[in-house]
Amino acid sequence: MRLQGVRVEAFAKINLGLAVTAVRPDGYHDIETLFQSVSLSDTLALAPLKGPGRVSLEVRGIRVPSGADNLAWRAAEAVLGEFGCPGVSIDLTKRIPVAAGLGGGSADAAAILVGMDALFDIRAPRDTLVGLAGGLGSDVPFMLSGGTALGTGRGEDLERLPTLGGVWFVLATPRFGVSAGDAYRTARIGLTGPVSFIRVNCSAVRERDIPTLAKGLRNDLEAGVAFACPEVARVKEALLEQGAVAAVMSGSGPTVVGLVEDEPSGQSIASRLAGRGWEIHVVAPIDVGQSVTPIEDEPGR
Repeated sequence: MRLQGVRVEAFAKINLGLAVTAVRPDGYHDIETLFQSVSLSDTLALAPLKGPGRVSLEVRGIRVPSGADNLAWRAAEAVLGEFGCPGVSIDLTKRIPVAAGLGGGSADAAAILVGMDALFDIRAPRDTLVGLAGGLGSDVPFMLSGGTALGTGRGEDLERLPTLGGVWFVLATPRFGVSAGDAYRTARIGLTGPVSFIRVNCSAVRERDIPTLAKGLRNDLEAGVAFACPEVARVKEALLEQGAVAAVMSGSGPTVVGLVEDEPSGQSIASRLAGRGWEIHVVAPIDVGQSVTPIEDEPGR
């Protein structure tokens, strides 16, 4: 069997709490957040590029840029620049809503890093991939490993936590995007007390204490985004009215995450929210950020 390419599933993330603690000298914000990978994914198929050029990107599904404005393209350029490997052809099937607080672009970038490493047998040190990830975006380092983790600094300093189980999530995304920069400019900064609610949430994960985790769902970006985009508050209210145990905006929004006990509960809520103009997904927590499989030629070809 000859390796023809690789296929990578790039999984979305949600934030089960996000605290904005300070503005940094570089203009970014220090945060504490509880990251969780979920089962909604984009799919990227990578192969050596035939013909001239360095990167080729074809996008299917949700429309996003297919050139240098796409973070996956920039990730490919970073790998080419670091390792001098051949050009790469990328076929991206986009399912994760865009500018929605679910880290879709960051997931795709991480998928390129691990996918090109496998495709060209680079065998890059993990620290090198993490360094490239950090240069592409604050969420990309988490997307390399996925699972459940505490993120601090800009979100790139990670502490792995036990896999979260015993819950499902309903993701409800209004049909508009939110700029992360705009969300942080209206953030509630410095309201986190000496014992961060994020640390309490992390303890709840370690102890598998879902009721405490549900009580601790909070996002310091949510109030500002909801003020500018009242639809976010309506989505959250609807999730709670239809039976979600708790709800919180993910990242910089506008997706709102409803925590539910199991998949049937999530599907029931999703069916009752149908027709309101929101994109709905019922997802499970997962313990990986990427899943790479080889694409091989059949024997004799």
